[in-house]
Amino acid sequence: MAAHSDLTLCRTPRGMPPSNPKPLKRTAAFHAIYRRGRWAHGAMLSVGALGNQLPATRVGLRTGRGIKRAVERNRLKRQLRALVFTPSVSFRHGLDVIIVARPKQPSVKQSLMAKELKGLCQRLGVLA
Repeated sequence: MAAHSDLTLCRTPRGMPPSNPKPLKRTAAFHAIYRRGRWAHGAMLSVGALGNQLPATRVGLRTGRGIKRAVERNRLKRQLRALVFTPSVSFRHGLDVIIVARPKQPSVKQSLMAKELKGLCQRLGVLA
C-alpha cells in the first residue's frame, strides 16, 4: 500500500492488539479531516481519514442533512456506534476517522452497513 503523506500512522508495538477507538469530538479535528483527509464514498456511507500523530485512533460519526427526522438520524448513529466501537472493526493506531451516513432510505440493515464500512475502510487502508 502506498502511504499518503497525510495518513502517517503511529506504529503499533508488535504483539499489541489494536485498541478500541476513542470518540472524535473536537470541531477543529473534523475540519482538518474535511480539508486534508482522504475520502472513500459508497452508496450509504462516506469515510474520511487523516493521521493524528497520537497513539490512539479517534472516530467521529455524522449523518447527512437529507435525513430530516431526528429519530431516524439517532437510529443511524446508534447503528454506526455499534459497528465502530466494538471489536468487529479494528482501526490502525494514529488516525482520526469520520464516518458519514447518507442512506437513501432511513431504515438500513446493519449487515449491509457493516459490509460497506469494511469495504470503504479497506480502500483507505485504515484497518489493522
